[in-house]
Amino acid sequence: MSEEYSITFQKFMQIVNNSEPENFIKGLLFCFGAPTIKGIKAATLINFKRGNENLKNIWKSSASEFLHKTGIEYILLNEFTHSKNALVLIFRRNLIHRAITSPEALNLLNELNYPVPNINKCLEFMQKKFINEFPHEIGIFLDYPPEDVRGFMSDKNNKNYASGYWKVYGADKNIIKRAEKIFMQYKRAEYDAAKKILNNLQIV
Repeated sequence: MSEEYSITFQKFMQIVNNSEPENFIKGLLFCFGAPTIKGIKAATLINFKRGNENLKNIWKSSASEFLHKTGIEYILLNEFTHSKNALVLIFRRNLIHRAITSPEALNLLNELNYPVPNINKCLEFMQKKFINEFPHEIGIFLDYPPEDVRGFMSDKNNKNYASGYWKVYGADKNIIKRAEKIFMQYKRAEYDAAKKILNNLQIV
């Protein structure tokens, strides 16, 4: 799938980058948000940014229309900053609840004073943190294994990891294989969505 994947995404990005702002946002949303839209990932973080365009305003006025009938919710994480990009977390409520309430996730989020298990309050708490920093515990909300999120936060210089959508710490081959299988599921969802967009087919 590697070569075909690259060619498809080259074409996809060329078309989306040359489209109107609304279509640029929709293209990225339905392609890179596909794992969450399809229900195989709790949440996806997408940074809508192109030149000096004020994509944040476009997102705020059109997000509900973009996500109509998908069952997807969202939060604009950089709502309270002056940037023109739109840093958006899209999520499925039932899946994100599962992600943040595993014992390991609860331990980490409690240590950081998140008001778990209230999803809305947790997201608002993280949104406020984005004013001054990039909170790496967002990996918990993105469905990354809590042990890997903790590993990254505690030792960003650790070279002992395999990488994909997140950094997988530890030498256990079964854990790495399981992560690689998940990476492929995400890539396949994005690839299928990109192909449908290129062929003007219905995404959802």
